[in-house]
Amino acid sequence: MERNQFTFIQMNTSAHLLNAYDELALTIKKKAYIPGESNPFNIPFDKHKQSAECVGLNLALININAAVLEGSLRSLLCEVIQRDSEKLGEHTISNTDQPQYKVLTRSYDLLKSFQEEVEFQGGWDKLKRQYKEYLDVNLDKALDKEKTSAINSIFTLRNIAAHGTTYVVPKDTLTDDDKGTYLFKWQCKTQSLTIYTKKIFNLDVLSALQHPCFAYHYMELTKELLNKIQSDSFPPNAKMLLKNIRDYSFGYRNFGSLVLENS
Repeated sequence: MERNQFTFIQMNTSAHLLNAYDELALTIKKKAYIPGESNPFNIPFDKHKQSAECVGLNLALININAAVLEGSLRSLLCEVIQRDSEKLGEHTISNTDQPQYKVLTRSYDLLKSFQEEVEFQGGWDKLKRQYKEYLDVNLDKALDKEKTSAINSIFTLRNIAAHGTTYVVPKDTLTDDDKGTYLFKWQCKTQSLTIYTKKIFNLDVLSALQHPCFAYHYMELTKELLNKIQSDSFPPNAKMLLKNIRDYSFGYRNFGSLVLENS
């Protein structure tokens, strides 16, 4: 079992990214300005003007949104596993002369391996599977089907934006006769995002990215998801990270200065 006195400096990237998100949200709020309205995000979306200046801001905000959501949930799971492994480690050490010692040691090793898998192997789909396996929490069932699809589409858009990939939209809807073609693959990849933005903004995705409320809407969905994931038993640091997102007010100054944490 691990009993070391190593010290280290840690930087919670999710917290810093949310701080950066704050700056971008303040900027896009200015693009959403409507005379006489203190909070433009409370106005029906069809009352806003689209602007090409919003595209880059929305892509950056969505990118950070995905990173903050995935990172905070990963931190929570890692902290829960770390707490459990410490308890199991102490229990194993206290039973070194018992018949079950080998089983306990093996269980501890498996738990530490799983913790490393969670911490070092990224991916939204993989994280959802790990939540189901370890916490028996199905992130795809926390919200209704439509909102779950919208949450997942955040990561589709993130993957496109993070790699600087060209976003391709067929001008006409393709059919199964077009399977295997370049445009059909793009249509399948972005279908849920396309359907959702059409319903919420009455716009195709490329046009919706010009809308000043695009990132705001997805942050509100993220907060709604995290409101479904709460427990008094969660480790304090993880609880704080999730609370910061739940309490987030888009377009306002939410945070002060951040510092590195010594451990």
